[in-house]
Amino acid sequence: MSPDARDESAPAAPSPRPTLDRNAYAFQTEVRVRLSETDAVGIVFFGSYSAYMDVGRMDYLNHLGLQRFGTGEGTGRVRDLIPGAVVGATLDFRSPARYNDVLTVNTRIAHLGRTSYQFHFLIGQKRSREVAAVGTLTLVWLDESWRPQPLPDEFTRVVRSFEGPNLSP
Repeated sequence: MSPDARDESAPAAPSPRPTLDRNAYAFQTEVRVRLSETDAVGIVFFGSYSAYMDVGRMDYLNHLGLQRFGTGEGTGRVRDLIPGAVVGATLDFRSPARYNDVLTVNTRIAHLGRTSYQFHFLIGQKRSREVAAVGTLTLVWLDESWRPQPLPDEFTRVVRSFEGPNLSP
């Protein structure tokens, strides 16, 4: 997607950084670090955290019944399975994770814009609760021509109901 397809109604300043308070995240899933996700020195390769955020995002949407959204539901098109396209991502590392560690991926939608929304993630050790990384994904809802369009009312309603007061306007 070209940069000009980004949500023009998105705030100019970035939304707040993901909080380290696990209580602010209404959803959590787990991943076990596989050997293929580690690098030559035995810690989780930085790119693997993007995959963990994607697991958190898709599990969150599935939990809310939003994993399939759009007019072409059931057509088998990948576009009908994923609400929005990722247009931005951030990732800050806090401590290393290693092969076979069980990580929790705490996930929330922190912001709903006119055509975009933003996930926040806190990824940490299940056992020690030490934070390994925090990150964000910003998505834009697209029409059939791949242009930004307003978030569907049903999507907004379900997310607002689930997130409650933790959701920024």
